[in-house]
Formats: sequence, C-alpha cells, structure tokens
Amino acid sequence: MRITGVSAVPLASPLSEELRWGAMAVRVKGGIVVRVTTDEGLEGIGEAGFSAEYFPTVGPIINDQLAPMLIGKDPRDIGALWQQMLDATHMWGRRGIETYAISGVDIALWDLLGKISNQPVYRLLGASKSRARAYFAPSLKPVAEIVEECRKAVADGFTAMKLRVTADLSQAVETVGSVRDAVGPEAEIMVDANMSYDRRGALQLARELEAIGVAWLEEPILSRSLTQYVDDHSWLADRVSLKLAGGESLLTRYEYIDVFARRTFDVIQPDCTSVGGISEAKRVADMASAYNITCVPHIACSSGTGVALAAGLHLILACENAPLVEFDAYGGPGWDGLLQDPIHVEDGFLAARDAPGLGVELRDTERFAVTPGATEAVR
Repeated sequence: MRITGVSAVPLASPLSEELRWGAMAVRVKGGIVVRVTTDEGLEGIGEAGFSAEYFPTVGPIINDQLAPMLIGKDPRDIGALWQQMLDATHMWGRRGIETYAISGVDIALWDLLGKISNQPVYRLLGASKSRARAYFAPSLKPVAEIVEECRKAVADGFTAMKLRVTADLSQAVETVGSVRDAVGPEAEIMVDANMSYDRRGALQLARELEAIGVAWLEEPILSRSLTQYVDDHSWLADRVSLKLAGGESLLTRYEYIDVFARRTFDVIQPDCTSVGGISEAKRVADMASAYNITCVPHIACSSGTGVALAAGLHLILACENAPLVEFDAYGGPGWDGLLQDPIHVEDGFLAARDAPGLGVELRDTERFAVTPGATEAVR
C-alpha cells in the first residue's frame, strides 16, 4: 500500500454569536482538515491546529512541503513518517506551525491505519477504557448566561465543567461562586484563567478558588518564554493546595521535559492537533503517567469539525491517566453536516465506537469550504 495524496483544506461556518475563550474571540467555527489517500482507495482524515484561521501558514506546509515527501510511502509506517516530517522541518524551528502541520498528517495516518486494520484507533494504541467523562466548556459570557448554561448542562447529565475567567479578580470569583451555588457541591468545576494574571494576582485568585472548591486552575500566569512559564507556575504550585493545569500550547515531548522535572502541573493538557499528532500526544501522556500526573488533553473550542474531538477521545481512551474529555458547548460544522455521524455526549460521557479508525467520516465538505485567510478571529 502506498500514499497517493496528502492535502489540507480550511473548513468553517459562521457563528450566530461571538464566542470568547479568554484572550481570543471567534466568529467562525472550523478547522484545517487533512486527507491522506492511498492506492487501495482508503482515506485517512486528520485536523491540523486549533482553528481554520491558521491555514495560510499551516496549509502550504502540508500541501507543498510534506505532501511531496510522503507520496509513495507506506502509510502504515507512522513512526518513520513522523520522524521524517520532524527532520524535514528542523531548520524552520521544529516547534511552531510546522508541528501543527505534522499533527494533522499524523492524525490522518492513524485514522488510515485503523481503517487498514479494521480497528478503532484507541484499540491500536492500547485500550484502557471504553468511555470517558465529559466536561462542559462554556464561552466567556455575562455571569447570568454562564450560570444558566451550566445549570442546563447539569440537567443534561454533565458532572463537570470548565469556566473561563478574565483578569478582573472580583468578576472571576463572582462567576465561579455563582456557578457553584447554581450547580451544587457535587459538580466538578475547573477554571481557565488563560494567562491573564501576574504571579501575585494568580496567587490571590488561586486562594479565592480554593475556598470555593475548584478542581483545578489552568494557566493563570502570563508567560512569554518556556522558562518563565515553568518558573512562575512552579512558584505558584508551591504556595497553594489547588491543583494547577497547563501545557496546551507546548509542542513535541521536548517542551514538556522541564514541566515534568519540576512537577509544575498536576494536570497536563497536550493537544493532538498541535503537539505532534496522536503519536506525540500519546508519548506526552505516557511521560506524565511516569510522574503520576493526570493527562486531560486540550481540544480547541475554536475548532468545530469534530475530527479533533475524535482524535482526543481515542487518545484518552488509550491512557490510564486520562479521566476527562473536553466537550465544546457550541458545535460547529461537524454537527451541522460536515460529518456523517458526529460524536455526542450521552449521560455525561463520550463513548468509544467500534468503527475503524477515528470513527468519523466526511459527508459535505463543499458547503463548509472557505477562502484561505477568510476566517476571522479577533484578540
């Protein structure tokens, strides 16, 4: 079997309301979908990066740089192909948009291997469980709206949710406290501060959240370098009992070395679509397991194809230290016709499927095609 084609396209749809994820706001949902075809008629599907907005930089790397290198290769040699792609992008920086591109191709190769083997990807990776508890992830909105969305989520079966907060400490505490009052003591609440605070502000926030009973605080400190990221969050971890989470923007296992050595985070969050694909995300998760660190992979809410969610779910199902899966509350193309059978939460869980590969298939790509660079995200 040989690879005959590798291509990436941006697919997206407009939103009826702007959604905010901390420092970033989006008016479209979508992603860069990667397709790998073979001479035997099989196709693997992947997703590269957090959003369709990255296509002008990520797309050409896949279509013009990686694709010619992969044509004619055996798609089953995922490890060898991954290393070839990493080596080919070495001179560009190795850990940047190049890694987004590698991630999309790698995910597609795993989907393809599952179809070749007639097995779901999580079983090829080494199944640990057949379902994972989902947590609800609402947008940053006025407090009353967030409370109402979380109350409805609990009624729908969710037992955990992650709230975004701003740099306004009093507003952050009000938001989390109001949701806690609304959903009761049994629901698990996590908080993502999206690097909105300095060290002292993050310490103050963490101590307020400890009193409310928050499960973890995610990346509260603004960091401009990996050294600062590790040092400042380690400083915070030494001063609070509240668990800290982070790592969603780190790329390849090599950027996690100091994070693990310093025990910076209690929860680590690699993203399949950026860290280096399913292959590298599994390596990071296994590294975390060796340090007794929980792994809860990041799944970008700016995406909406459903492909990234499927990749993250299969990774989680193959990792004994991965108890939760992030579920975007606002859908997107994957649930509006892009996929034949998108994934849905049932009774607060996402369950494995026995379908080969990732278990998702493209149905209508033409309706969601966008002009490269036309997607919009504002900061």
